[in-house]
Amino acid sequence: MKRKIDFASLAGLLTWLMVYGITLYILYKTTSAYGGVLLHAYFLGYGALFWLLTREQRPYGLRGRFGPWLLALQLLLAFALQWLLGDRNFDFLAILTIIWAAMLPFVLRTGPAMLLAILIVALWHLLIAWQTGSSVWITALLYGCFHLFAVLVQSASRDAEAAKEELEQKHQQLLATQQLLQAASRQSERTRIARNLHDVVGHHLTALTIQLQVAGHLTNGEAKVQVDNCHQLAKLLLADVREAVSTMRQYADISLLDAITGLTRLLPTQLEVKLQVPAEIMLNDLTQAQHLLCIVQEALSNSLKHSGASTVEITARVAQHQLQLMIWDNGTLTARWQPGNGITGMHERVAECGGSLQLTTRQRAMQLCITLPYKESDNV
Repeated sequence: MKRKIDFASLAGLLTWLMVYGITLYILYKTTSAYGGVLLHAYFLGYGALFWLLTREQRPYGLRGRFGPWLLALQLLLAFALQWLLGDRNFDFLAILTIIWAAMLPFVLRTGPAMLLAILIVALWHLLIAWQTGSSVWITALLYGCFHLFAVLVQSASRDAEAAKEELEQKHQQLLATQQLLQAASRQSERTRIARNLHDVVGHHLTALTIQLQVAGHLTNGEAKVQVDNCHQLAKLLLADVREAVSTMRQYADISLLDAITGLTRLLPTQLEVKLQVPAEIMLNDLTQAQHLLCIVQEALSNSLKHSGASTVEITARVAQHQLQLMIWDNGTLTARWQPGNGITGMHERVAECGGSLQLTTRQRAMQLCITLPYKESDNV
């Protein structure tokens, strides 16, 4: 559901309401009546369909499964109104087809939308010419220009919206990459410190422990007691260093939960993401982490742009040295959907990581099952 006012839809509703009101006013002035039941039913049906089509609620929106059929029904209602009010006093009813034509670019490409708009204008004014018995070609040319203008303006709006969505997607990918780079930097620094502690400090402490052990065998009395105490302290310090090295190596890895959470922060509010990702799943392969985040990013984008989902569920678990990630939303797949570049890119990324990707359906929505080799963190 939209969180902000769509001024284009609001303008369309106000225009429809004005046409409705002016029609009733003319009927009242000419026939002392406000029209029959069919007139009100056609007008109200047209307005209701416009409101429904311009909402971002699938499957009844313009990009939804029923969108083209509802758009066709709206056009039939406009023609029914012209048929019902076949009089030269109601030439302005062609405004209803202008409103209709403005929605075409969200269903068709610009070229076919313009051709269809021209065809509708021709049929509309042929109907008027047949009803009135007069030539209306000048009016047809004028309204034809208005129809083409509406199609072109909405096409530009559609392209701008698509560019904005692509920019937001790139921005999210940039933030995810930045997060990975920061994690990689921390990982590299912690690994370097841990390696130095293990190789340098640990080596010297091991040598010191051995020397103190030898000294304990060569001394007697009070000196031996002190040497043994120093030997125990050196062994304890060596154990502490090893534990610190293991801890640093453990927390040098990237948390899968934190990485995915960072991706979901900038998503629109109409898409709720439910995460069931254990916090202990860590990714110590930076390349694998980058590919996995890009796959999740693409899946979230598909849920927003194509399925019309309001909820996305992401679950993860580790079993038999395999990381299994499942992504599912509550949207709806179109009957004739075909894998695009996004799905192809997912397969390529998973294959590069030595894993597999399965596409299945669940309650008429797509479900992604990703399996990747999982390597436990090296805490030694």
